[in-house]
Amino acid sequence: MEFLRYKKARGGYRLGVNIKGAFYDLADCYRRYRDLRGGRLPGVPAALAAASLRALLASPGVDAFLEALRGHGAGDGARALDAAVLTLGAPLHDPGRFIGIGLNYRSHAREVGQPVPPEPPLFAKWANAITGPRDDVRLPPQSQAVDYEVELGVVIGRRARRVGLNEALDHVFGYTVINDVSARDLQFRTGQWLAGKISDGFAPMGPAVVERTDVGAPQDLVLETWVNGELRQQGRTSDMIYDVPALVSHLSHLITLEPGDVIATGTPAGVGMSRTPPSYLAAGDVVRMRITGIGVIENRFVVPH
Repeated sequence: MEFLRYKKARGGYRLGVNIKGAFYDLADCYRRYRDLRGGRLPGVPAALAAASLRALLASPGVDAFLEALRGHGAGDGARALDAAVLTLGAPLHDPGRFIGIGLNYRSHAREVGQPVPPEPPLFAKWANAITGPRDDVRLPPQSQAVDYEVELGVVIGRRARRVGLNEALDHVFGYTVINDVSARDLQFRTGQWLAGKISDGFAPMGPAVVERTDVGAPQDLVLETWVNGELRQQGRTSDMIYDVPALVSHLSHLITLEPGDVIATGTPAGVGMSRTPPSYLAAGDVVRMRITGIGVIENRFVVPH
């Protein structure tokens, strides 16, 4: 299943689900669940009212609801949505934590002339950076070196505290596509990367969060980036220095990971700053990113207000 956040021409955002190619409103699915089975699932109605996938994953009733959806007990009888009229937002707009991993692909470490890091370099993004899979991204006026990075996003589904490698994936709910937009001049102005990572709109995400079991092995995915139709990045998650289980396990020994936390797992070679000469994004550029089994995001970069 694929979980998304959408709105129609009128009204605010709502949570939806793609079940075998048919799109449903999750609140409608929940009403169908209650019609068929009776009772209430704690926390689920509030999460759906808030259109928050994070709140849904953290709710006490989520396991029963997901089980019903997988068995079509909630989707059966619900009215399918017309995908053509939906505006997609970021599927998870309010993570408790948004953790970035630097230099996590061997090809990228080589292209920037850096050694393999002895442990994953960490940085943070905040919710203000998150934007939808088709939204425009405004170039910040304080930067002249805005770059793109296609990344596999990992969404935590179960609390993870000091978990081992063999159990790490059990705590992952699903995956999404993230563009870790980076202002290189701000990023490297100090020893901390934060200033180059946190501008509004610097984390286009989507088009959905695809359940882990539907994606399969997270270390066998192809990541691609096009800028104005030109292929710039093409890599495989098998090139990761620290794979998804290693990242989840490592982070869970530093902090307690909670449902709805997001990990951006690094980018392969081909970023703009490593081209000769460097090629940064300008107003009007369109960046398209794809990860096999997850989907496509496409964002136009525009002048600031």
